Amino acid sequence: MDWFKKALGRGVPQHLRLFRVALLTLLAAACAYRAWLVFRYNPMDAIWSDPERHWIFGTRPLDTQPLAAIDPLGYHVYLGAIAKLTAGSHILVAYWTALLSLSAPWLWYRFLRELLPSRDWALVGWVILAALPSWSGIYSYFMQETLMLPLLGAALWMTWRCRRKRDSASFVLATGVWMLAGLTRGICIPLAAVSMTWLWMTQGDQTKKAAYSAILLLAVLGPLAGRSWYMIRQISPHGLGTMNYLYARAGTTYLTMEFTRDGGKNHWEYRFLSPSIDQVPFAPLSDWQTRRSGDAHFLVDLDAGRRDWEAAKDRLQPWTLGRAAWLTGDNLILLFFTASWPDADRERSIAVWNYRMRWVWAPLAVLCLIWSVASRSREKERLLPALLLTWFVFQGLLPLAVNEGRYRKPFEGLMIAQCLLLASGARRIGGEHFESRPPRTSSPI
Repeated sequence: MDWFKKALGRGVPQHLRLFRVALLTLLAAACAYRAWLVFRYNPMDAIWSDPERHWIFGTRPLDTQPLAAIDPLGYHVYLGAIAKLTAGSHILVAYWTALLSLSAPWLWYRFLRELLPSRDWALVGWVILAALPSWSGIYSYFMQETLMLPLLGAALWMTWRCRRKRDSASFVLATGVWMLAGLTRGICIPLAAVSMTWLWMTQGDQTKKAAYSAILLLAVLGPLAGRSWYMIRQISPHGLGTMNYLYARAGTTYLTMEFTRDGGKNHWEYRFLSPSIDQVPFAPLSDWQTRRSGDAHFLVDLDAGRRDWEAAKDRLQPWTLGRAAWLTGDNLILLFFTASWPDADRERSIAVWNYRMRWVWAPLAVLCLIWSVASRSREKERLLPALLLTWFVFQGLLPLAVNEGRYRKPFEGLMIAQCLLLASGARRIGGEHFESRPPRTSSPI
């Protein structure tokens, strides 16, 4: 009740009360729609392709086929817990998934409360993220992004909370949440490295914070490293990204991976096709499609550890300036302009808007870059732009995977946060009536 009194009390100007009522109404509608989507399009009704793989590995924890070690473990652990809690009941799966869907924009709102000067601006961000089509429709599928988005929001929240509190407990908590995010999707690992290094270098008690965090990481990642060694003879607690790297570097339409283990007694063969490759990203303006063609085939004896993986890398065509420009440009187009899969099924109205909004993010990034440069003397926040740059380098420029539209999702949240940060510096909403933050100060870095 105190929250509503501060937000809508008699001491608040009428225009500001109306603005907040409108925001809260939009937020309630967006959250209700997010929950309805999960019950209407239940993820249990879409168990095929990647969602099927994740569901299988989540519900069969003793499965030791190669992809069970190559995929990050975090989402499979989550699905295993969901399967146990629900016994496969569609209605119970929808219930827990709806809560997960609602948690994503709320956790990002908590991050925005730490980042922005007033709750009003954070509330604007909560409404936008709750209503964002690409952050809503994905929860009708068993995809890693459904867990990564709330964990990334929680990690950002804990990072900015640690910047404010500056104590060891908040530092270790931020480390732990970033670790969970990294165990769900690999792109969170470089973001975690930048965030935690930034905190560590700009705060005191560095030895204590490093020691406590190292103990936490070793306690969790050590056993996971043992698991990966047992299954694929490599120390890779976060999963193994080499297969995605081979696909990205090969420049082919298909990737075929053949694995053997136990002296050839066990054999697996997988064939992959990125859903972005057969899309027409600039439709209806252009019929351009990727130049990728053919099928790359690699055979890996898992008993040999890194040997066959390194041999596969040696078989790739060497880098030339022309080839690097082609693969990088191709990957950037696929990242920024292809539709998010599988949540762009245009038989659903939410997916139609998701498909149309793919045009927004590249121009918004350019405008935000110009705005950030123009505002650099006034806006002292540096960590958030550093995270955006880190995401762009690792997801867009480095050949770590064949990009897809769904890989934009963390960027969308970070970009919205940066735009709100710039806008809040240019224009004040409320603030003095509703829990304003003290002015932001420049970081030592």
